[in-house]
Amino acid sequence: MRVPLPLIAACSYDAGTMSRILRLFAIILLLVLIATTWVWWNRLAKADLASCVPADCLVYVESNSLFDVARTLTNTDAWRSLAPYYGLKSDRWQDRWLTYIARTTGIGSAQAVIAARAQVAFVILDLSQNSNGDTLEFKSHHALIVETHTSQIRMKVAIERLVGDLARRTYGRPTFERIERDNSEFLKWTNADGNRKLVVSFDGTVAIVGNDEQSVSACLAARRGQRPSLAHQPEMEDMRARMQASEALAFGYVPSAKAPDLFSQSIPLLLGRLPDEIKKLLSVVSTKVVGTVGWSAHPFSGGIEDRYFMSLKPAVVARLNPAFTSSWQQRPNAWGLLPADTYSVTNYNLDDPAGAWQVLKTTLSSQVDVLTALVITEFSKVALVPYGVDEPEVFLRAIKPEVVTARLDSTSERAVVIARVADESTLKQFVVRRFGSRATTQKLDKANLVVSTDGQLSATFVDGYFLLGSPEDLRRCLAARFRRVTLDSSPENLSRVSHYAGSAEKYPPAVVTYSPDNERARAFVSTLLAFRDSRSSLVAPTDAERLLSALPYSEVETRLAVDGFERRTRSPLGLFSTFVSFFSGT
Repeated sequence: MRVPLPLIAACSYDAGTMSRILRLFAIILLLVLIATTWVWWNRLAKADLASCVPADCLVYVESNSLFDVARTLTNTDAWRSLAPYYGLKSDRWQDRWLTYIARTTGIGSAQAVIAARAQVAFVILDLSQNSNGDTLEFKSHHALIVETHTSQIRMKVAIERLVGDLARRTYGRPTFERIERDNSEFLKWTNADGNRKLVVSFDGTVAIVGNDEQSVSACLAARRGQRPSLAHQPEMEDMRARMQASEALAFGYVPSAKAPDLFSQSIPLLLGRLPDEIKKLLSVVSTKVVGTVGWSAHPFSGGIEDRYFMSLKPAVVARLNPAFTSSWQQRPNAWGLLPADTYSVTNYNLDDPAGAWQVLKTTLSSQVDVLTALVITEFSKVALVPYGVDEPEVFLRAIKPEVVTARLDSTSERAVVIARVADESTLKQFVVRRFGSRATTQKLDKANLVVSTDGQLSATFVDGYFLLGSPEDLRRCLAARFRRVTLDSSPENLSRVSHYAGSAEKYPPAVVTYSPDNERARAFVSTLLAFRDSRSSLVAPTDAERLLSALPYSEVETRLAVDGFERRTRSPLGLFSTFVSFFSGT
């Protein structure tokens, strides 16, 4: 049988085409297999940076994704409004796509890959304070740990260049050294005076940057198992779970063994220099009362929510809980006695202020020896003197639960106290005794303003409220009430002040404070501009200044939970803005 030639040619053609298709398919399959293997090999597996931190550290802060932090910050309302006026980079979809490629595949410049994939941790190993005249100086040994998830060959040059640029920008013309010690290489930049340093060392994919060799060496030793690390410590794992660290942008922790010391050393930062007796008192009381401390950061309503928790000893919480009951009141009526441009305001939502004060005093006294308890009693008598109150028990028994304190200006030395009156005669007796026999009375808008003999303090009764503060501040309050230009009279102003106001939740907040956050936002932007170009002008354009001044107030809620104090701060940029400014001065 003879097969026609056209049929033979067609079959040969089909066989050749099929062979080429199969070869092409095999090549495509091989390329897909290579790409999949590459992506798998370069996959981003989170590391526990606590394994690089000595177990006896003072403070530990971690973020498992710099990329997520940067993305969240650039999506805040504050960034979106300010960035165009300062020439800061916006979060464009092209940038997000390139960052995603660098993050998942490791493809890109070393600096871009590190930024997209890095986990970071900051650790303070110890903190000391020294007196210098009338000021306190704090010195810490600290380090920044960066897990680059990038080979040392690629990342070492990029990290060395970044740290070197930071040292030159900060120190001017630093001295540079390469030091070999303990099978590690240390790169060190020292300023002209020799009292400030930047030190970096590398171990695998990790870079450790510290302010001295001891800090870097301590972290290297923890990473290599030469000293106990913070990893898998039950106390920290419990705090991670409580603060929802797996869902947070960042997480911070202070061990219970270190929290009392940190607490007693930090108080002078808020209250200034204190007598040695008070410092000793704080140290003793904090040891008996304070447990672990945790922090986490989360996105919230176009801003950032910082959550804090300080555990208390069970016996302390058991005594405090019955007295620290709160009734949620987001906007007290007392706001109608404050000027519209009030700088900051704090609401105290305790159902029984006098009872809470007494329980707090007796609880602290019960945790210490007799001598220290006597010191606590004496200290409690003067604790409210900055508010003009020298007999707290008498004053608190004469008022109702609605209590507000406010600073009318950022430079105000004294706060205005506003409380609903429960016993007017007792309060009038308090004024007579406190103000002296030569106190004067002025008539202002149907209210009698009583001014103390020295002219530093004044008081008045208005609409069932008792006001205590400086004469100038109370005159402003009365004038604002008369003109009806108060804190709660303008919807726009009220919206700015209470922009981040939350709800009562499970535990109503005992204390809520509203205050502007524009100075911290300004410092954050200035730091970014300085990092980007040291020659950039930090003088803000007029429009940017207007936007800074219009940023929402931060809101701080403090409440007593079943096992400690919770604090939530909601603000335009959160604690991250403070961290950035801190690192600029490393």
